[in-house]
Amino acid sequence: MPSVTRKSQTTRAARRAELRARLLEVVERLLAQGESFTEMSVERLVSEAGLSRSTFYVYFEDKGDLLSAWLGDIISQVAESTQQWYALSTDATRDDVRRALAHVVESYAPHTTLMAAVIDASAYDPSVREGVAEMMNRNVAGLRHHIREGQKAGFVDPKLLPQETAEWLAWMAERGIHQLIRTAKGKQLERLVDAYADIVWNTLYAPVLDAGRAAKGSDGRTRSSKRAA
Repeated sequence: MPSVTRKSQTTRAARRAELRARLLEVVERLLAQGESFTEMSVERLVSEAGLSRSTFYVYFEDKGDLLSAWLGDIISQVAESTQQWYALSTDATRDDVRRALAHVVESYAPHTTLMAAVIDASAYDPSVREGVAEMMNRNVAGLRHHIREGQKAGFVDPKLLPQETAEWLAWMAERGIHQLIRTAKGKQLERLVDAYADIVWNTLYAPVLDAGRAAKGSDGRTRSSKRAA
């Protein structure tokens, strides 16, 4: 039988998750109304959520702790969403890149409102700032590994600096999703994903894959082999 302590810990974790979801719904609603997370007081949040201040502090140290708990889950979700991208290899096409990046955007887009609160809070809350740094470090590390492996396999431009290229692409995407995807819908969202795919394709893959395909004839032989024949 599970111990009383373990059962108590499970119950507390479930209650914390329930309250977190309830409070974050309030945060999202207030953000959508134009308020900034910095301006939201704990008193306002618990009042809107129908909770007491004492209940809030039983489960969370402060507003930053509330966001940090949520961010921990999102870090894993964002990492999982990139696996389709990082699985691309020598037969990748621009359409493959577009589909993979659309999946990343679709996974991230529902969270852009709360991510705005995270970015806001990271300016003054060390724990939130550490969470953002962890997320970005993981994003950069994953992309750097993909670039290095792609260079070894011959489908990523060998002239690129893996670390610096990964940093630029990861931070550009983070800012782009935060500033552009957050408010985009319909055709505008599609155009933004198209542009994102073009940037990644032309940066990482096109110098090698487009050049290699251009050197092949319709029957799969290189132009040089045709001439030799």
